[in-house]
Amino acid sequence: MRWRKFNGDPIVLPIIQEVENAIKREAAAGNHLKVCIGTDSQVKGQDTEFATVIVFLREGHGGFMFIHNEKKNRLLQ
Repeated sequence: MRWRKFNGDPIVLPIIQEVENAIKREAAAGNHLKVCIGTDSQVKGQDTEFATVIVFLREGHGGFMFIHNEKKNRLLQ
């Protein structure tokens, strides 16, 4: 799976490690986090596009997210 940051920078580490690092980093900075995970899909002809996000909301200080996009062809599964 290829994950990226909202600005397009790729995430090189495994996503579980990147999430753990982000939580530790934000806790060390004194931020209270809310973490939300969601996914959605859209069918376009024979293809289904999926988007998954992990959103980190800093209480009173904005937030950031990790994104994964994937396209599957229903005929090739």
